[in-house]
Amino acid sequence: MKLLKRSLILLLVIIGLLLYFVYPRFTIITGYAAKNMASGVFIADRSEVSIEENDNNIPFVKLAETDVDESGKKAFASLYGLITTEAVYRDGLGSVLVGDDFDPNKPMLKPNRNRITDTIPYPYGQAAPLDTVFPELDMNQLDKAIASAFANPEIQKTRTALVLYKGHLVAEKYVDGFSPDTRILGWSMAKSVLATCFGILEHQGKLDVDWPAPVTEWERDER
Repeated sequence: MKLLKRSLILLLVIIGLLLYFVYPRFTIITGYAAKNMASGVFIADRSEVSIEENDNNIPFVKLAETDVDESGKKAFASLYGLITTEAVYRDGLGSVLVGDDFDPNKPMLKPNRNRITDTIPYPYGQAAPLDTVFPELDMNQLDKAIASAFANPEIQKTRTALVLYKGHLVAEKYVDGFSPDTRILGWSMAKSVLATCFGILEHQGKLDVDWPAPVTEWERDER
C-alpha cells in the first residue's frame, strides 16, 4: 500500500513538473493558431478549412483546435481544454492576440491610409504587366523550376511564385485558393521592405531613426 502511495505521489510530481515546463509553450501553439486563423479569415478572405490544412498544419500547432466568430471578428484556439487564446481583427490595424483585459469597446487609433492607383505596368505600378518575350530565356527550364517549388506541398507549402526579369513578370503560379490579390504573410520579407523604406526616408531627410516615437505609453521607456 505504501509503495502504491509513493508511486502515485511520484506520478503527480512528474505531471506537475511537466505542466510547469510545458504549459508556457501551450500559449505559443494556441497563439500562433489563433492569430493565423484571424488574419487568414478576416484579412485574406480565406476559408477556415484552407487555413487549417495549409497554414496551421505544422508540428504542434496542428494540435490546437480553432474556432471563428464571424460577427465578432475573432478567432480562438485551444489545446486539450487547458488553455484558450483569442485573436481579434481590428479594421485598419490587422489581427492581434488579446488578453483578459482587452476591451472591444475602447476606441483605437486607425491609420489614415491612401491607396494610390496608377497606370504603370507591374511591377512598378498597378496596371497589368507587359507581355514581353526574351529570347535568351529558356522558358521550359523556367517552367520546371517554378513547378519544383510546388512539387512537395506537405513540406514546401509554397503559395505563390513569381519571377521578375529586367523589370518584367516572366512567370507566376498560385496554388488553389490564392491569386495575385490574396494577402499573405510576408515574414522577414516585410522587415526587409520596411527597413528599405526607412532608409530611403532617412536619406531624404524626412526621418531620423533617433527620433522618439510619439507614443504616450512609451514616454518613460528608456529604450
